[in-house]
Amino acid sequence: MNPATVSAPAQASGSRGRVLRWVLTIVVAAVLWVWLLRHANLSALAQQAGRLPAWGWCAAAAGLLGGHALRAWRLQREWRHIRHASLWQCLRILLLHNAMVLLMPLRSGEVGFLWGVQREWGVGWGAAGVVLLRWRLQDALVLAFLAVLLFLPLPWSVRVLLAAACALLAWVSLPTLWGWLLARTGRAGAAAPASWWGGFPASVANWTLKVIANGGLLAALAGIPWLAGLRGGLGGELAGVQPLQPPAGLGTYEAGMWFGTALPAHWQAQVVSAALAVHAFSLAVALLAALVTRLPLPTWRGGEKIAP
Repeated sequence: MNPATVSAPAQASGSRGRVLRWVLTIVVAAVLWVWLLRHANLSALAQQAGRLPAWGWCAAAAGLLGGHALRAWRLQREWRHIRHASLWQCLRILLLHNAMVLLMPLRSGEVGFLWGVQREWGVGWGAAGVVLLRWRLQDALVLAFLAVLLFLPLPWSVRVLLAAACALLAWVSLPTLWGWLLARTGRAGAAAPASWWGGFPASVANWTLKVIANGGLLAALAGIPWLAGLRGGLGGELAGVQPLQPPAGLGTYEAGMWFGTALPAHWQAQVVSAALAVHAFSLAVALLAALVTRLPLPTWRGGEKIAP
């Protein structure tokens, strides 16, 4: 049997699947943007943004940039067994990767991480993909813990106990499950020496900073309680992991923020407007930071200055 005749239907099916995902993504984004623009109160937002002191914007930007720096530190430590790379170079890789994820639909920008790691450390795409998968699973675990703490309609003491129980279960089971997954996929030898928990503290700190920065800014701009703002900040991040993701999460992120606040309907206009501003600010910080790291500035490696 000719292999081409076998693979042709599979290729056609894969092509139809990609087209369907693109169409669904466009439809979801369009519906959400119609909803957002109908409920946003941009004039009230402009007044509130003008009243927010400069230090508030600076604090939010510092929190977002701090999260990026922590992710760069995680990258630096992940591949230190191959060759030391400066924190600046790791930041360049991470910010470019982040910009590609933001600007390209359906998370296709993840290839930026594989390309950057291969270029800096000579690591194959398979090994880099294993590390990226582990990081994404860690990130999902952190977001799940934060969701337990912020969203469950239970007393705080019960939420903390549930989060602690989930953490204990993850601590016991996840390394074994990770080893089983690598063995089943034939990637056991492709993983870096770091354990399942390698870089996990950086993931916790990164997401905590990001939720506080975006949630605090949302609360200040919308005039809502601080806790509701934190829930909105987490809701936006959770919306960013759903599969039908338009470029930069436009539409889905704002909707996730609004639903995350869990506030009554009369808050809708303020929250939706503030969510648009918070998302735009977060994107501006990330993309401008990525642009700065791409400027022809001199770098150092091993104490030696390297030309841009």
